[in-house]
Amino acid sequence: MKKRWKDGLLFAFISSVTMFVLSLVLGGEPYWNGVIGFLIAGFISGAYILPEIGRKRKSK
Repeated sequence: MKKRWKDGLLFAFISSVTMFVLSLVLGGEPYWNGVIGFLIAGFISGAYILPEIGRKRKSK
């Protein structure tokens, strides 16, 4: 369970920083709704979705 939390936080950090940089490059100012959305989506995908995909691939 500890690895799931670390992966979730890592994916959340990476995705939110990516969105922050992209919004600065494309729009000139940060788009905070997008950054927060990517933060939440990154955590969900890193903590819940990707471990399930990895577990299913291992069982095959």
